[in-house]
Amino acid sequence: RDMRDGQLSDGQFPNVAPFCWVEHGSAAWADAGVILPWNVYSMYGDKEIIRENYDAMERYMKWISTRTDGSYKYVGSDDRYGDWVAFENTDRKYVSVCYYGYMADLMSRMSAVLSTSEGDEYDVKAQEYATLFENIKSEFARRYISRGKLRQSSQCSHLLALKFNLLPDEKTAEASREALRTRIVNNGNRLATGFLGTSVINQTLSENGMVDLAYTLLLQHDCPSWLYSVDQGATTIWERWNSYIAETGTFGDVSMNSFNHYAYGSIGQWLYRTVLGIQTGENTDEAGYHKIFLTPSWGGTLTYAKGEQETPFGKIASSWEKKENSIVYHCTIPANTTAHLSLPSSCHSSVQI
Repeated sequence: RDMRDGQLSDGQFPNVAPFCWVEHGSAAWADAGVILPWNVYSMYGDKEIIRENYDAMERYMKWISTRTDGSYKYVGSDDRYGDWVAFENTDRKYVSVCYYGYMADLMSRMSAVLSTSEGDEYDVKAQEYATLFENIKSEFARRYISRGKLRQSSQCSHLLALKFNLLPDEKTAEASREALRTRIVNNGNRLATGFLGTSVINQTLSENGMVDLAYTLLLQHDCPSWLYSVDQGATTIWERWNSYIAETGTFGDVSMNSFNHYAYGSIGQWLYRTVLGIQTGENTDEAGYHKIFLTPSWGGTLTYAKGEQETPFGKIASSWEKKENSIVYHCTIPANTTAHLSLPSSCHSSVQI
């Protein structure tokens, strides 16, 4: 509702809600007006969050459709921030295009959720937004792909293309995976991402067969990394990877150096969804953890993981522990739900239940 209250007459969502500063219409920031309803629906299974915001989201998408850049038709929202405070540069226009594709895909999925019959208003909208996504994807390929490879080279650029399904075929996707792994390894097994790349880095690595590398980043102590901040004395998530350096006792630029910031806390989602493996489906009979997908992944030097998540149906618990010659897994799901359990088996010749 705060996003709607701060929306301008031309459709732009605010970059901060409740609106108080830093303007409107920036990629990823203002795009939250479209992303958040989908995330809330996925977590709670309540279609009303989509229905309540649908008109506002359409107004925002209409505003974006008026933006062009020379011969390019699909440019996305304002490119003010990009991959904010990253350790390497990613073209901000590229980031905006990626998020435009992501939002078109989400609008198609949300329209499908609201549809009750084939050919109704929302079914038609779902098809229109699916077509928009494909058009953005096609122009993305013409603009950013050459000879089967992404022209952009940063970690963030590969992450967004893979996460948002913007690459045209498996061959190009595999080239991007290889380039991403090489980019991280050659950086000393460290990330170089800012707010946006970090929000999806471990998820995307895991979804693309690189759980080992995701664990390496989680357990990395050199800057930039989560444990680097811990080693500097952090008890909260910082705005910058190096907001404070204990060895020298120096602080980052005090004009923008929050010691209690949201962005890099996104690693928590990966810990729950991938390490513990607690996930929900997105179909109307699955969302809100009505159907649970348990897909734990172990790796690195972690010997055990244990956690719980409250859902509209009750508590889900998931834990695993490495023993001498086995891994023991336990889970609990609430009443009136079903769960699909998928265990990694490459390391063991048998699974006993």
